[in-house]
Amino acid sequence: MSFLEISQPSAQQTPRTRVRHSPRWAGLATLAFTSWVQAGSAAPAMAAPENPWAFNLTAYLWTSGVKGNFSAGPTSQSVDASFIDINNKSRQFPLGFMGRFGAHYGRFGFYLDGNYMSLRFKPKFGDISNGIDSDLGVMDYGLAYRVLGPSAAELPATLANKGNANWLEAYAGARTLWLDNSVDFKTPFGNPLNGPRSFSASKSFTSPVLGARFMVGFSPEWFVLVDGNFGGFGAGGVQFTGSLLGTVGYRTTILDMPTSIELGYKALRYNIDKGGPIQTNATLNGPFVGLTGYW
Repeated sequence: MSFLEISQPSAQQTPRTRVRHSPRWAGLATLAFTSWVQAGSAAPAMAAPENPWAFNLTAYLWTSGVKGNFSAGPTSQSVDASFIDINNKSRQFPLGFMGRFGAHYGRFGFYLDGNYMSLRFKPKFGDISNGIDSDLGVMDYGLAYRVLGPSAAELPATLANKGNANWLEAYAGARTLWLDNSVDFKTPFGNPLNGPRSFSASKSFTSPVLGARFMVGFSPEWFVLVDGNFGGFGAGGVQFTGSLLGTVGYRTTILDMPTSIELGYKALRYNIDKGGPIQTNATLNGPFVGLTGYW
């Protein structure tokens, strides 16, 4: 009887304790579960945009200096000049057209980067020739893959939520170099019977290129972009080619379009066809200014 008397009150108190506290714990559990479900359902919406496509277009100015050797037939000329020196040593202002286009689908991408420069060097000996003219075209193209960080389509939402916008992209493609070196020889002592003579050599070279491109963001507005590649490997007469670009960028909006402004430095090296009619080994380097639009 004593055992029943002791155990019976405790059995009666336990239900009263559960009745008093169970509604409070049930409410907290329901609230936690609801918050977890809402957070889980919101995360995929930012990580998986409805449109996986993203595009960008960059118009840039590369005020490059030149150091190297240029040849056209029997005439060769060594040049070591900054962009300002080139203006003084050139017979005309160095013309250049430069731009880059990128298209991304998810983590895959395609890029096309083109440059054209026209250089007209003054001769060392003015009574022999008018100097060497060199036209240079560079076209980079290939496929890329976003190894780390948000994809190009996810980046706007990542920046809006002040997330980590750092990314790393590896790419493989090709570089096509088009060179046209020419020289016009003056008539010796003004003899019209001999007449002026000229020599011109034009050739294109295509070689594989491997590279990587990464961005580090310091804030939603400021970032650093670095792009480096190398190639050649003797293919198509190109012994070596490589380029390096480093910029500091600022994100803004122009005419309701997301835009960035980049300032930095770019260098390009190529070593071309030592045994052919065109022997050009040169390094181009100088300040870089770019304007990029995203959509």
